[in-house]
Amino acid sequence: MERKLEIKNISIDEIIKIFKEEEKIELTIAETELIVEFLKMLSTITIKRFLEQ
Repeated sequence: MERKLEIKNISIDEIIKIFKEEEKIELTIAETELIVEFLKMLSTITIKRFLEQ
């Protein structure tokens, strides 16, 4: 049975805040959106592989 996986609860503002506080890096919204998309893709792949085992 195929399940549709969706990751929703990753906040752009929270990522900007984390990078600013922890890494002293100012990210643009566009850069942060790329990070969010990467994290969603990575999470989806990881969960699918876990469910296949």
